[in-house]
Amino acid sequence: MDVKGIFASIYRFFSGRRRILFAATLLLLLASVLAFQGVHMEEDIAAMLPDDGSSTAIDFQLLQRAPLLRKIVIDLEALDESGRGVLTESADRLAAALSPPLFSRVVTGPGPLGGQNLLPWLSEALPSLLTEKELETLTSALDESGVDERLAESYRQLLSPEGWALKGMIRSDPFAFYRLGLNKLRHGNLIPRVRLDNGHFLSADGLHSLLIVETPVSITDSEGAGALLAEFETAARSLPPSISATLVSGHRYTLANAGAIKKDLVVILSASTLALIALFFIYLRHWRAVFVFAVPFSVLCLAAVAVSLVYPSVSAVTIGFGAVLLGISVDYALHVYFSLRHGGGAPDQVVGEVARPVVFGGLTTVAAFAVLLFSDLPGQRQLAVFAIVGLTVSLLLSLVVLPHLVPSAVAGEERLAEPASPGGKRGRLILFCWGALLLLSLWQGSGLRFNGDLRTLSLVPPELAAAEAQLKETWGDFRGKALIFAEGEDLQSALAANDRLFVRLSSALPPGEIVSLAPLLPSEATQDENRSRWMAFWQGEGGKNVIARLQEKAAVLGFAPDAFAPFLQRLRESPPPVTLEALGAAGLGELAGALVLRDEQMVRILSLVPDTAEVASLLGEAGESDWRLVSQTRFREEVGKAIGRDFFRFILLASLAVTLLLVWLFRHPGKVLLALVPVGTGLAAMFGAMAALGLDFTLFNVVATVLVIGLSVDYGIFMVCKLTQGMDRSVDRAVLVSGLTTLAGFGALVLARHPALHSIGVTVLLGIGAAIPAALLVIPALYRREWR
Repeated sequence: MDVKGIFASIYRFFSGRRRILFAATLLLLLASVLAFQGVHMEEDIAAMLPDDGSSTAIDFQLLQRAPLLRKIVIDLEALDESGRGVLTESADRLAAALSPPLFSRVVTGPGPLGGQNLLPWLSEALPSLLTEKELETLTSALDESGVDERLAESYRQLLSPEGWALKGMIRSDPFAFYRLGLNKLRHGNLIPRVRLDNGHFLSADGLHSLLIVETPVSITDSEGAGALLAEFETAARSLPPSISATLVSGHRYTLANAGAIKKDLVVILSASTLALIALFFIYLRHWRAVFVFAVPFSVLCLAAVAVSLVYPSVSAVTIGFGAVLLGISVDYALHVYFSLRHGGGAPDQVVGEVARPVVFGGLTTVAAFAVLLFSDLPGQRQLAVFAIVGLTVSLLLSLVVLPHLVPSAVAGEERLAEPASPGGKRGRLILFCWGALLLLSLWQGSGLRFNGDLRTLSLVPPELAAAEAQLKETWGDFRGKALIFAEGEDLQSALAANDRLFVRLSSALPPGEIVSLAPLLPSEATQDENRSRWMAFWQGEGGKNVIARLQEKAAVLGFAPDAFAPFLQRLRESPPPVTLEALGAAGLGELAGALVLRDEQMVRILSLVPDTAEVASLLGEAGESDWRLVSQTRFREEVGKAIGRDFFRFILLASLAVTLLLVWLFRHPGKVLLALVPVGTGLAAMFGAMAALGLDFTLFNVVATVLVIGLSVDYGIFMVCKLTQGMDRSVDRAVLVSGLTTLAGFGALVLARHPALHSIGVTVLLGIGAAIPAALLVIPALYRREWR
């Protein structure tokens, strides 16, 4: 039994059992509505990134481990001179107000970094940290005049008011070797333009204070982000009028996008509904036509629940796609409705006749969406499941349930006559205009750009963009640095790779541009080499001369004979190694924790450098397999390339699936090519218009491309079937109205503030807007009567 016989038999079977059919359908829909209440929606951009373990996926995961990226940064600004005087006091007040459970830790300054442990540790650790070049510089400075000058400076310090506090330090380090260690600390400065004032982070002009805040609230938790920002605003209101507080974090982006999507859903679904109602009054005008529009609304909850059964959380963008599904899924119901109202004949025969193009139209659209199941992006796979389930249910409702709710032509209206196919001058004019459009679109489409910048997929409110710009201008671009990971199976192999990396970077970049742990925590092998050179110097002739001059000058200045006994004793002993634990004890544990990253497979040591092509070239030339560069610029390029690959892959797979179904349906090359006319026209127009308007091709435009293929081929199938089988004008009307309903859905997306939804709306509006006239005008102009 063919498709026609199957659905005609189904119609006859339920003709005497309509109450059972309606009750079962209603129960299913009510159950889906109840289940939809438990669907968890997320506004996480990770849904639009690969999760296949590819290089791009790994890079995105590593980008999330950048220091300060997942922390909250608060900038306090003194608005006038009175504010400058209370700036640090205001920072402390705000820090005290930001308390658990939403704020777990607030840092206003370096804390123990400037404490008593740091300077002695730097002096003791110097033999393990001093490179060969640095040791040469130091020893050349320790000639007679250098020794005399440094010892005289230590003597003056002892006579100063703070001399008593410095006595122990001077005895163990008369040459102030700790200053060399302090010089190495600049490589641990995560905030480029910060200065320390009374234990606080201040800007160079003294008008800004920085707070770094940790929170247990996930960046993707929109509800928690709302509570967090509300508490911050409450705390900020307690500050003096001369102080302003600005918070920058991923939570603000999440909240802005979540709010935009929720508002967009209301606007989109409302606009789609109003557009469908308008089409109802223009083209349908029968109370039972309400059931036609009940079909798409019935499938939304079912589709969303189906996605939630496959994925633990559903992307909010997927639910926003529901407006598009409204415009697609109503197509099948419209074709069934117009066939029953205007087709004539017995209802079971009419349903059977229309079932063939409806089923194949549905299968081609489902096949086009099915290729997204092979996507590396979980968000695109969610869209595929959502569309496949929604369209399949819509197809079944349209062919099984709807025919029992719509009166047939024998009880109502007359059959619409078939219009003559355009020919002669009109047909030639149509084909000329069509050819010109294709040529123009192909010419413009060659300039289409692929954009992998994730920021184009999220809403960035102007006030948040301004806050980011101010933060960058005041404190430097500490959130936009490139990350370089030195990788190893264990800590020491990672540190060794980091040593080599630092040497490479230091050869091309100024010291202030490199954030690295290598100067403060070299590998054990590097430390052994440094200590060996240190001991060799002090045990050699040069070191003995320095010690002799020290003792001679100390006697002249009046120091006690054993004044520098601790220093001399340290020179005779083997210097201690530098470890992570030692860094923590010296107050550098937070820095080490931010730059030493461990997981089950490996240890990574993080360095931060400017995100420039020079750095990428510098690492590329080295050819080190233990270094991994991750940057926002590089990541955008990788995502852009991935979009290009996915675009061609999905175009090929969707076109192949659609063509195979068309061959199965028509078994005639001419008819197959005719059915593809709306597809080619829609794609060409979409790409050409995007390039001409300067619109970039993004991740969501891949979805838009699949939509254009799936929808356009439906129009082609119905028109070719109509011309082949001599069907009446109801097909033209159904194609027109179904196209308009699709445009209504996408037109509503154009109203969205969220870039992802807006992008789908604009691009598919262009494609479908060209596919509809191609189906209604070009296909009849190209059709040959001998193909019937």
